[in-house]
Amino acid sequence: MERNEFIKSLGLGIALVCTGSCMTGCGSKGDDPTPSPGGGGGGGGGSAGTKVNVDLGSQLLTVGAFLASGGVLFIRTATGNAASSFVATQASCPHQGGALNWVQASNVIQCSLHSSKYTTTGSIVAQPNDGGTTSALKVYALAVSGTTLTATIS
Repeated sequence: MERNEFIKSLGLGIALVCTGSCMTGCGSKGDDPTPSPGGGGGGGGGSAGTKVNVDLGSQLLTVGAFLASGGVLFIRTATGNAASSFVATQASCPHQGGALNWVQASNVIQCSLHSSKYTTTGSIVAQPNDGGTTSALKVYALAVSGTTLTATIS
């Protein structure tokens, strides 16, 4: 093998390894967040669906507060403890799995990796700044019982 052929084959091999590494780090757009057993509750199962709980007696006390727990991003959007005072979406960005945060000043959910932006209904406001594309966020049904806020994620 000549030197030029060796260098070309080495370059192609390195490119394939790097591409494989990058692709395994990218989540599928259809991936569901997996609730963690200790992060804010859980339980349920079967046909009743997977549930993630938040204690409103000690969490999400003020309008604009947000919390990621069990694969769910909980946001308080209004006063009171009615389900309509909160929003629950997936906690990781569909683009590449970055953590999502609530930006109250602009009323958007924003990805910490590539600044994708979403509304509280899950609609896309801005695509990732790395040139990629994202999909809409999953938004979960909420219920309040006493001081427990519950999101049903499946």
